[in-house]
Amino acid sequence: MLVRTARRFAARVRDRIDGILHQRRRKRALEALQELRPRSVLFLCLGNVCRSPYAERVLTSLRPDGVTVDSAGFIKPGRPPADLAMEVASARGIEHSDHRSRTLSAADLEAFEAVFFFDRHNETRLLGTAGVRRDRVFWMGDLQPEYGGRRAILDPWGKPREEFERVFDRIDRCVRELERALRSSE
Repeated sequence: MLVRTARRFAARVRDRIDGILHQRRRKRALEALQELRPRSVLFLCLGNVCRSPYAERVLTSLRPDGVTVDSAGFIKPGRPPADLAMEVASARGIEHSDHRSRTLSAADLEAFEAVFFFDRHNETRLLGTAGVRRDRVFWMGDLQPEYGGRRAILDPWGKPREEFERVFDRIDRCVRELERALRSSE
């Protein structure tokens, strides 16, 4: 009980600090994207069945000229998106029932010029991976125009439809900002 209370308190403090730093982090991320001018983008989440494949398909649907887009995860390759992820995405005009999860590879870290992750667990795993270039790694939530209450875009896996809606709303906002940044860096 005490540990859980301490974790909740720490999360609230971290979220408050993230809110204070959001505009600075957003500006830094957009400047870094301008400097990098990435022609390939990888979205990365834990299982590659909810957030990252949705972000991949949203950016692909916006058709950024000459930009390769893909997604990956850290665990269990070969799985389709979660049923609720497909339902919510389909209602938004995004079809990805043909997607199958895949795991991050060393070749991905060489091939993709910008890698976007969604939460602290993704960051920890990614930064612990050999060959990762920190100057190519971005928090997806840093692109959101206005602070959304937390930096992380948490995994909706196993949660109700409303959580998928909230998560996909945030991803939509962030991907639109990414697409603008990619277009302006052409």
